[in-house]
Amino acid sequence: MYDNIGKKKASPEIISPETAVPEKTSSKKAAPKNGSSKKANKKKRKVNPIKRTLIVIGTTILSLILIVIITGSIIAAALTVYVLQFVDQEAIDITLSDLDLDYTTFIYAYDENDALVELASISRNADRIPVSIDRIPQHVQDAFVYTEDERFYEHAGVDWKRTFTAFLNEFLDFFGGRQGGSTITQQLVKNVTGDDEAQWDRKMREIFRSAALEKYQTKPTILEAYLNYIGFGGSTAGIQAASLKYFGKDVSELTIAEGACLAAIPKNPENFNPFARGHKDDDGEFKTGKELNLNRQKTVLWQMYKNACISKRQYEDALKEKIVFVDPNAKNDDGESQSDIQDWFVDMVIYDVISDFQDLYGIDQDEASNKLYNGGYKVYTTVDINMQKAIEAKYKDYTTFSETVLADPPQSAFIVMDYNGNIKAVVGAIGEKQGSNIWNNATRSKRSPGSCIKPITSYGYGMEYDYYTWSTIFTNKPLDTEIIDEETGLPRKWPYNYNSRSWDYGGYFTFQALQRSLNTVPAQLIERETPQAVFEFLQNRFQITTLTAADADIAPLSVGALTEGLTLRELVAAYQPFGNGGKYYTPTSYTQVLDAKDKVVLQHKYTPIQSISKETAYVMNKLMRTVIEGPNGTGRAAKLVNTPLIGKTGTSQDWHDLAFVGCTPDYVSGVWYGYSIPKEIPTGTYYSSSQLWKNIFGDIAEAEEGKEFPECPEVQELYYCTTTGLLASGTCPTGATGYYKSTNIPDICAGHHTQPNTEETANE
Repeated sequence: MYDNIGKKKASPEIISPETAVPEKTSSKKAAPKNGSSKKANKKKRKVNPIKRTLIVIGTTILSLILIVIITGSIIAAALTVYVLQFVDQEAIDITLSDLDLDYTTFIYAYDENDALVELASISRNADRIPVSIDRIPQHVQDAFVYTEDERFYEHAGVDWKRTFTAFLNEFLDFFGGRQGGSTITQQLVKNVTGDDEAQWDRKMREIFRSAALEKYQTKPTILEAYLNYIGFGGSTAGIQAASLKYFGKDVSELTIAEGACLAAIPKNPENFNPFARGHKDDDGEFKTGKELNLNRQKTVLWQMYKNACISKRQYEDALKEKIVFVDPNAKNDDGESQSDIQDWFVDMVIYDVISDFQDLYGIDQDEASNKLYNGGYKVYTTVDINMQKAIEAKYKDYTTFSETVLADPPQSAFIVMDYNGNIKAVVGAIGEKQGSNIWNNATRSKRSPGSCIKPITSYGYGMEYDYYTWSTIFTNKPLDTEIIDEETGLPRKWPYNYNSRSWDYGGYFTFQALQRSLNTVPAQLIERETPQAVFEFLQNRFQITTLTAADADIAPLSVGALTEGLTLRELVAAYQPFGNGGKYYTPTSYTQVLDAKDKVVLQHKYTPIQSISKETAYVMNKLMRTVIEGPNGTGRAAKLVNTPLIGKTGTSQDWHDLAFVGCTPDYVSGVWYGYSIPKEIPTGTYYSSSQLWKNIFGDIAEAEEGKEFPECPEVQELYYCTTTGLLASGTCPTGATGYYKSTNIPDICAGHHTQPNTEETANE
């Protein structure tokens, strides 16, 4: 709309319904009286100060609440994300199988009455014996539960009341010292994970892990793991080991008072265990471990009574009970303390199991050793307890070895096993044993066997493959070889003989050259049979592990001049076939090894090798009997009265090593002596090796009276011509009895006695 002069008129103001005011009202307000307006403004500005203060305070509090809510929401959101991630990644992964428990390993044997006897218990980090929860009396379980974690059966891994109280105590100290808030489950989790940093996030991890653990593990399982883990002073850990240490009884036999006594220890094991020296209490008074334990025991019993685990009568009786502890320095019937040095057999079986663990698990010696010492294994040995004690007694008596003891006497070792390879006794040195797990000359020293090698090389090989017979004739002569004599520096023939005519040659001998221990004959045998073939025979048939490539030669195989030597244990084991029909069994000091859960981890397998035939074994048995009973036998000093014996003596070059291996119907055994650092053994002072064997083992062997070696019907006992070595005829001037394999019987002598039938012409 435009006015009269063409200008646009202003549009009327548009008023919304909500803001529109009736004109009547507007007109009234438009013209107020001046006095009334001033009075209203004055009244509006007048406010109550109390009300204003309350408004300010309320506003401030409301603001703070809003800030706390907002901040808390942010933190809660972040924490929720963190917790969810943590639970997914870590908490669910916890398992009790991760608990690294060190258990004591036990070594056992059966006595003559087939009763199981503990030979030794070994441990390195902790003396711990596993025990299942069903063997732990309820009152013993309760003693620990209601002392360490009163609401154990009620919470789900975390005691929030106890945790919150411990948290407040950190700031308010209303207990006068720090208070633990960890439950039994939390303590176990900390030990499973090894996570023990003193930080809040570690505690959070522990809480969630404990809750996760209790979702899939029962309370008894958790309590069992806990009671098997906790320490009880020194190296003693676990309830079973503690029960045996302090009371000398199985955990299942503990009384209420004894259970409370043990439950009193874990709070401070080094001071509260009854055998502790003690320390000053809170009042500054010195108290022994027994006194401190007794005070703590009263607290345990009160907790049990308060929680209705025991009646008032049981509580009062337990307080009055006089506890009898095992004397930690007690002696046994032989006057030996429990901490005495372990015997030679225990040393050996430990060494053997460690070696087998290395092979089984592919680990090094240190790892295998720790595994055995800390794994809670049960090792069942092959030892004859009485025999072991008897032989050890002989080795503590120096007159066993000589009538006159020198200022620098040689050392010695002895080992005996049955014909299945079960080692029955072993001694590694003369005199009192100087420590546990020390060097054992019977199992670890590699020495020259001397002539003891001949039955398992030259003679055994030739007889096994039918190259020779009992009566094949050989000339006592050296090989076409010369060596430099160490004394004269001049060349001389080799080999020579260590007999009464030491350097002499000449004469003719059958396989009974073994009786005299001539060196010339086996050297000829090795040369003809080829050293490599005999080397493989020795290595494979008799399981000798210490041979080197250089030993595939005449001297090592004929007179025992081996590069490294061999152990007495391997040498004696190699003689088994001569007394059991030709079978070789791997020698063993144990039958089986069980882990802490009684699962078999090592089982010795009695799998024989038929090293030589039954007929060869029988003929060699008869041949070695001449070493003991023949007129020129080098082992005559070992002869027994009531028990058959076969054997062989051995002397290394320059008299550095002397040995004898003897076989009776029940046992094969051997002795060695010489200096640890090889040097000549004084002659005329010490007994011969065969006499020494008899001094050590003769009385044990004589107890086998009436027994015989196994027969072999296939072998024939025949009369032969001593001139030709063939079976004797009516024209033979002299003859003797020999033993012949069914596969290798000589021809009958035709009566031509002008030339001896030497090894070059025999059996052609």
